[in-house]
Order: sequence, then C-alpha cells, then structure tokens
Amino acid sequence: MKRKYLLPALTALITTMLLWLAAGCTPTTKTPSNPPATSQASEQLQTDATDLEMLTLPALSAIPLDSRPLRVVATTSIIGDVVTQVGGDTIELTTLMGAGQNPHSYQPAAKDLTVVSQADVIFINGWDLEEALVADLEAIGENAFIVPVSANIEPLPFRNPQKEAGDNHEGGGPDPHVWFSIHNVEQWVKNVEQVLSELDPVHAETYSANAAAYLADLAALDEYAKTRLASIPPEKRVLVTNHGALGYFARDYDFEVLGTVIPGMSTLAEPSASDLANLIATMQEHGVCTIFTETTVSDALAQTVAAELSGCDEVKVLPLYTGAVGPPGSGADSYIGMFHANVDTIARGLK
Repeated sequence: MKRKYLLPALTALITTMLLWLAAGCTPTTKTPSNPPATSQASEQLQTDATDLEMLTLPALSAIPLDSRPLRVVATTSIIGDVVTQVGGDTIELTTLMGAGQNPHSYQPAAKDLTVVSQADVIFINGWDLEEALVADLEAIGENAFIVPVSANIEPLPFRNPQKEAGDNHEGGGPDPHVWFSIHNVEQWVKNVEQVLSELDPVHAETYSANAAAYLADLAALDEYAKTRLASIPPEKRVLVTNHGALGYFARDYDFEVLGTVIPGMSTLAEPSASDLANLIATMQEHGVCTIFTETTVSDALAQTVAAELSGCDEVKVLPLYTGAVGPPGSGADSYIGMFHANVDTIARGLK
C-alpha cells in the first residue's frame, strides 16, 4: 500500500521534482574602515528567522522487515554520513551523491532510480537544497517515507549581502545550508534516531546508543571550533565566500558574511559584471583580502575577483568543504572531518 507522508512544506520541492520523470543543489595590515557589526547582524537574522516555517517529521509506523535490514536512502554525502553514524551496520544505506558532488547541480543516474524505488525511507535536506533532483521522489519511491532531516530546526532567512540596503531589509526564504551549524546537525541526529527507531523498533536501543555517542563527538567538535576561532579579532571576523552557504556558521561563531562571488543561495546562479565589480569594491573598502571558495565548485570567478583586488599584500583563495564531504583519505571524508577542516582553513585564512 502506498504511503503518502510528505509535508505541506515540501510541496514546492515535490512539484519541481515531477520534471525528472518527464525527462527520464591576508590583507596589508589594515583596519577596515567600516568593520561589520557582527552581533547586530546575528540579532537581525534571529529576528527574521521567526517568520519562517519549520519543517516537521511525517507520521511513521513500524515496517515489517522479516529479518532484512531497513533500506535507507540519503540524498547528500553529508546526510549520508550522519545517518551512518546513527544507523551503523544495522541499516542498508545508499547515498545518492558521493564525496565532492554538488547538491545544487546533482543529476541522478539510472541506478539511483532503482535504489529509490526499493527504499523504506529517504532522508532529504529540505528547503529545496536538492534542487536538481527534478523528480517526484514520492512517485519513484512509492513505498518510502520521505523525511527532511532538517525538521524541527528554526531556519535562518537567506541573505544576499550585496543586494541589501540599510538595516530595514527583508530576509529571503529559508537558508537550506543548515549543516554549517553543529547544533542543527545535533537535531539531524535526533531526527534520524527517532525515524529509524519508529520504523525499526527492534533495533531502537542500538540507534539510541549510536546517536548518544555521536552527539558527544559533535559537542567536542563545537568546543574545538570555539577555541580555534577565538584568536580571530573582531575586525577580521569577516567572510567572503563563493556562494551564500555560511549563514549558520556566521551566526554561531559571530562572523559577518560580507559578500559572495555567486550572488545567490544556489551555486547555479550566475553573477553579472556589476555583481563582481561591487564585490571587489566592498572587499577593498573593508580591507578584506581572503575569499573562501568550495571544493565542489570551480574557483574561476573567485580567481577573477582576486586578480582585480588592490591594496592587498597577498590575496588568499582558500577552498572549503561546503555541499559534500571530501574524498577518502582527505581527512574531511566525514561531517566532523569536513567541519574541522573548514574551521582550520578559516582560522588560517583570517589570521
């Protein structure tokens, strides 16, 4: 019997996905002239976030597994790693997007359709992150529960700093890059534990123990980040990134996202010549000479911006792990590994 437990908040995502079936996400020692007010920006984000609707978990019921493992699908490599930490060897997990794959531009292969059609539960990020998964997952995985791991998280509004004017601007839709907050991933863990335990209650104790151990690791990661980033002075706690992915990170660790190379929530957006010129002018005004790019996206545009900057002894273009974990052996092939690497890169880039 077909289960339909998609949330009203996911309606827009599912509508878009129908298309898939038819076709078969170091300066010169210079004090910035106008240092950003990071605390004020964080307060504004918190205020605007209250206007955005949270996702919720669907109603669930135990699945008769007949001694077989629960068949689980995760969309991104980051979600896949978190689900692995909770489910362990008890579940049969398939992650659609591998290491280094951009969730904004991912296109499913034929084998992905087969896996989805056999799944018991499909974990997605939610808030249209998996925008290029233009398919109706409910229709393909007709017996699967579709679960947004970002349920019960209060979203931040997406912001495009280059297009904001004054303090009375309006925020955009929900920012889907929630994994840049460790506290949000802690909620992912709780959601995954609850879902797996309700679908497979026989192994509920295992899921609970795994989740508790992983939550302890995440708490330690947060403490590491706070300590590592504490040495960055307020006037240097300014980020210029490839696209708007670090809003939650900026909120949690008191940074300001001054601008982005790609002026949008998705890496599929394209900047105009005036967008890039405005970014260059803003960076020069604030004495910012570091651009944080992404391992999943070409840094060609960032290099163009870097080449045009003046007033810097050195322009740093440093990659971060954003939409995917790193490859095996990179030290960033897990959520904890990638977050740890990003913290180190940001601390190094802004010293």
